[in-house]
Amino acid sequence: MKLQLKRSALAVIAGTLAALIAPPDRMSPSAWAQANLIVPDGPKANEPWDASLTPYIIEPLDMLAMDSGHNEIDIRKSAQTGFTTLILAAVGHIIDTDPCRVMIVQPTSGALSDFNRDKLALAIEKTPALKRKVKPQTSRAGDASTTTSKVYPGGSLTLAIASSPADLRSKTIKVALLDEVDEYPDDLDGQGDPLGMIEGRQESFLMSGEWKRAKISTPTVKGASKIDAGFHAGDQRYWHMPCPGCAAPFRFVFDRQYFKFEEVHPYKAYYATPCCGAIVEAADKVELMKKGRWIATASRPGAHPSYHFDALTSPFVPWEKISERFAKAAGDPLKLKTFENLTLGLPFEVKGDAPDHEKLMLRRDKEQKRGHIPPAGLILVGAADVQMRGIWYSVKAYAPDGQSWVVDAGYLPGETDDPHAGAFAELEKIRTTQWPDAYGRARPVDLFGVDSGYRAHVVYTFVRGKAACFALKGEDGWSRPAIGQPSPVDIDFKGKRIRNGAHVWAVGTWPLKGAFYAQLRKEGIAAGQSVNPPGYCHFAWWQDEVYFRQITSEYLASETFRGRVRRVWKPRMGEENHLLDCEIYNAALADYLGLSRMTADQWKHLAADRGFSGDIDFFAPAPLLAQMPAAQPAPAPRQGKTAAGERFVNARSGWLKG
Repeated sequence: MKLQLKRSALAVIAGTLAALIAPPDRMSPSAWAQANLIVPDGPKANEPWDASLTPYIIEPLDMLAMDSGHNEIDIRKSAQTGFTTLILAAVGHIIDTDPCRVMIVQPTSGALSDFNRDKLALAIEKTPALKRKVKPQTSRAGDASTTTSKVYPGGSLTLAIASSPADLRSKTIKVALLDEVDEYPDDLDGQGDPLGMIEGRQESFLMSGEWKRAKISTPTVKGASKIDAGFHAGDQRYWHMPCPGCAAPFRFVFDRQYFKFEEVHPYKAYYATPCCGAIVEAADKVELMKKGRWIATASRPGAHPSYHFDALTSPFVPWEKISERFAKAAGDPLKLKTFENLTLGLPFEVKGDAPDHEKLMLRRDKEQKRGHIPPAGLILVGAADVQMRGIWYSVKAYAPDGQSWVVDAGYLPGETDDPHAGAFAELEKIRTTQWPDAYGRARPVDLFGVDSGYRAHVVYTFVRGKAACFALKGEDGWSRPAIGQPSPVDIDFKGKRIRNGAHVWAVGTWPLKGAFYAQLRKEGIAAGQSVNPPGYCHFAWWQDEVYFRQITSEYLASETFRGRVRRVWKPRMGEENHLLDCEIYNAALADYLGLSRMTADQWKHLAADRGFSGDIDFFAPAPLLAQMPAAQPAPAPRQGKTAAGERFVNARSGWLKG
């Protein structure tokens, strides 16, 4: 009797040998991360990555595998969603299983330094699979790693800055991981768009299709956001969960019809699903999120995978915190922009048309005196815009809820080539003027700023040595803060170098202009409303048409720049914008002094310092002025030297410490 084998002995032997010598199945990036990656920071620091906590990362991470069938992804996100782990996991998978040349691009040198020190370096050090392959910086070999280049067998990882043309033109790369792309500049010193330059580094792999590119970012402004444009160019995937009531897929959306909460502590937030009205309590959010999946809402030929994820679904941000942020924004345009960008992961829509200047003139108050600080004007700042033969200036008072009054504004004629004479001599009188307030006192500005965009060397000399006096420089861009960190300059008005010279403070003018125009649109008691809302702009009868034409002189335009559409501020034809610049600089200075950050107790401390005695709820919904005392007789404005240094210390230390 013969045995009938289904396969010959030769076939069995061949199959066995093939199994022994065949390469193992390639591990996906998410599987590699779960098996190897040690998380460098956050609530699970120094522990293996647990995909069950952030299951929404798995799919976009696996899209970065060379055999995924997709070359690029876009991720539009809010803050605190865990997508930094995606970058670390993608890099780790490449280093350990599929080495090649990779580039990670951060928007600034500071962001790059923080990422390298606090995340990448720690992940490499703590993950054994990476530590044994990445060559240390202490190696004496010629191909040792450096701070900005990690070397490993078969490839290297370059850390680049989006604002450095040299970084972006340095080498050919297969994989590009681009973080916070909305903070990248539109142009690098006339050499091109950073995104276009990065694409050029991958040119060699276009024919073979062996390239990967991931853009990850919180968005900025609608119409100008790079990540928003990338998201809409893709298939627009959202994280959907099964409704606990009817099992229909749905996603969390910040809509007060569905996301319900009280606007005071403890907020009591919950979600009512749009399909059947089932209630999702805040405590159940995370477990429901873990049951979700990605669903593309705009599938079409040529659309790459693009993802949106925000704090409403994030396991790291409680709904009560989201409710608190929205309630405390209280309609403030800058706070709402921050809320929509960082919490909702959405671009903020800036209304770029200024209100009609003639309608604004109808709001002028005949009772408001020029040169007098109103009762609620607890912060007083001043700004100047230097021209060839004169200087425009504005002095402005702010209330705790953001209401504002122009105390004085105008034009100082004279030459501006000498910081000690001409128009600058007159500006010094304005800077040191003691402005009468509503409590029978007089006080100078708390902070004064001068635009250094024109005759910078003269401005540096003017501000040098003056406490509470800043040289300012407006900066374009939607992601810039109201006022940034100062940069040292050491040139006087004669062009000579001076050690320990003046400092220049960068002002993010674009978002401030959007906020100012939104505040101009607010209507108050003069328009028949019951109250003047927070941020309301008051005007006095002495302010003439020139003032109103200048503060409404710009509009938000869309333009195509190097093949990409962006939103920019432009002056209206034939109009001057000097007093608008002063308004924006005043807003930046007030923000620096804590206008948007001070608590009610800190405001009370400041009010007592200003001469107000009594108790007042500075954030009550009732009209703020109705709670303040009537103005007391005050002296006329007088000019003279002031203890500016003491005021400045009080402003930045005393007020904010309470």
